[in-house]
Amino acid sequence: MKRRLLTVCCAALAALATLPAAAGAHAVVEQTQPTRGAALERPPQRVAVTFDEPVESSFGALRVFAADGERVDAGDVERPADDAVAVAVERDLPDGAYTVTYRVVSADSHPVTGGYVFTVGGAGGVPAAAVADLLGDSAGPVTEVAFGAVRAVSYAAIPLLAGGLIFLLAVWLPGLRGLADAEAAAQAFEARGIRLLALAATAGMVATVLGIVLQVATATGGSFWSALDSGLIHDVLDTRFGEVWKLRFTAFAGLAALLLLLPAVGSGAGQAARLASASGRAWLAALGLGCAYLVVSPALGGHAGAGDDAGLLVPLNAAHVLAMSAWVGGVAALLLAVPASTRTLAPADRTRLLATLVRRFSTVALTAVALLLASGIGQSILELDALSDLVDTAFGRAILVKVAIFAILIALGAHNRRRSQPELARLAERGEEPGRTGVVLRRALRAEIGLMVVVLGVTAALVSYSPSAGAPAGPHSSSADLGPARIELTVDPARAGSNEIHVYLFDARSGAQYDRARRLSIAARDRERDIGPIELDVRKAGPGHYTVARADLAPAGDWALTVRAPVSDFEELRTELEVPIR
Repeated sequence: MKRRLLTVCCAALAALATLPAAAGAHAVVEQTQPTRGAALERPPQRVAVTFDEPVESSFGALRVFAADGERVDAGDVERPADDAVAVAVERDLPDGAYTVTYRVVSADSHPVTGGYVFTVGGAGGVPAAAVADLLGDSAGPVTEVAFGAVRAVSYAAIPLLAGGLIFLLAVWLPGLRGLADAEAAAQAFEARGIRLLALAATAGMVATVLGIVLQVATATGGSFWSALDSGLIHDVLDTRFGEVWKLRFTAFAGLAALLLLLPAVGSGAGQAARLASASGRAWLAALGLGCAYLVVSPALGGHAGAGDDAGLLVPLNAAHVLAMSAWVGGVAALLLAVPASTRTLAPADRTRLLATLVRRFSTVALTAVALLLASGIGQSILELDALSDLVDTAFGRAILVKVAIFAILIALGAHNRRRSQPELARLAERGEEPGRTGVVLRRALRAEIGLMVVVLGVTAALVSYSPSAGAPAGPHSSSADLGPARIELTVDPARAGSNEIHVYLFDARSGAQYDRARRLSIAARDRERDIGPIELDVRKAGPGHYTVARADLAPAGDWALTVRAPVSDFEELRTELEVPIR
C-alpha cells in the first residue's frame, strides 16, 4: 500500500512538471528588416528576419499583412543565410501600418513564431488583427499531449532494447556459467526476451512514424489529420528533426529484423555457444550498432545537439540515456524475462541463478546510477543559467521531479542490495527456494518499473520545454482597446531580465496614428509575487509610437502592464495587457 501511494505521489509531481510549457521556441530573433516599429518614408522592397541559429523554413511562413488584413508579400520565401528568412513585398505599397509574421522551425525541432509592426508614411490604417491572430492556429493541447505520449513510447523502447542487450552480455550469459543444466532456462529466457524486445522495436517504429506526422502538425499549427499530407511530411523529413527520426525508424526496423533472425544464428546447442560463433558475434555487433544510434538519437534531435555546447551536451546526453537504458532494461529483464527461465529449474538452481543475476545486476545498476548522476549534473550546469531556474522554469521543475523520483529509485535499489541480495545468497548456499525473499524482490522491481515509467513521461515533457539557458520565447505581441484608440504592444524578447517594449496607438475609426495622448505611462506588476507596480521609462518615438528601451521584468511569470494615456485635464485612457515572461 505504501509503495502504491508513493507511486501515485510521484505521478502527481510528474503531472505538475508536465503542465504546458510557456514556450517551445529556442531560436531568438536577432535582427529584422525593417526594424521593429520602424516609421519608413518609403516602402521597403522586402522584409527579412535573422535568428541566432539556423532555422528551417520549409513551411514558408514569412508573411506581410496590410492594415486591412490582406497579404502584400510577393513570391517565395528566400534564404539569405541559414539563420535568416526573407520575402519580397509588393511594389508601391500605400502609406499605412504593416504586420510581419514568421513561423519557422528552430535547430532543435521546435516551432518559432512571432511578428512585429512597421509603418510607411505619416498615417495609415489600424491593423485588422493582432500578430497572434494573423499567425493562425497553433498546435492544440490534443496534439501536444499526443506528441508527449509518442515521445514517451519511443523513449521507453530505447532502454528496453539497449538495456536488454546490456543485460544479456553483462548479467545473463555470465550468470549461466555456474549452472549445471542451463539449456532449458536459456531457451525460456530467449523466447520471452525476444518477444519483449520485438514488441519494443515495433512500438518504437510506430511511435516514430506518428512522431513525424505530429511534428508536421506542430510546425504548421494544424491537426493530425491535416498533417497527413505527403508534401508537408516530405518537408519535415528534410529538416534536422526528420533526418534524425528517419534514421531512428531505420534502427528500430533493423533491430526488429535482427530479433527475428536470432533463432537462425549459429547451430550450437548452447545459447552462449551460438552467440560466441562467427554469425553470433556478427548478430551481436549489428544489434549493438542499432542500439548505439538509438542511444545517441535523443541528443541529435533535441536540445543537446542544437546549442553552442553540443560538443559537450551530446556525449553527456548519450551517456545519460545509456545509463538509464542499463537500469531500465535490466529491471525489465529481471521482472519480465527471468521468471520464465527460473520456472524451468529445480528450487536450488532457481535460487542460485536468481542470486547470481541480482548480484551481477546490482553492480551494473550502481555503475548506471553513478553515470546518471554525473551526466545529469553536467547537463544541468550547461543548460541552466542559475539555480533559480530549477523553480522558475518548466524545464527546471521537470528536472527536480526526475531528481526526486531517482532518489526514490536509488533508495529502493539500496534496500534490495542490503536486504534481498544477501538473503538470496544465503538461501542459495542452503539450496532453498527463494520463497518470501523472491516475492519481496518482485514487488520492489514492479515499483521500480512504475516509477521509471513516470521518469520516461517527465523526460518526454522535458523535450517540449525550453532549457533556460536558451529559452527566450518572444517577442510577445498583444492588442487591446484604449478608448477611441487601439493599442498594439510588443515585448521583446519576453524573457526574464531586460526587455524592449514598443507601443503603437491607432485611431479605431480612421486607422491613423493616434496622437492625442499628452503622454503615455506604463506600470508593470507581478501580482502572484506581489512585485510592483514598477513605473517604466517610456519615450515617445513618433506619432502614436512609444518605446521602453529597458524594461526589467523578472522573475519569469505573468506580468500585467497597465497603460495610461491622459488626453485632457479630465480624461485619461487606461487599459491593462498581460505579458507572459519566460
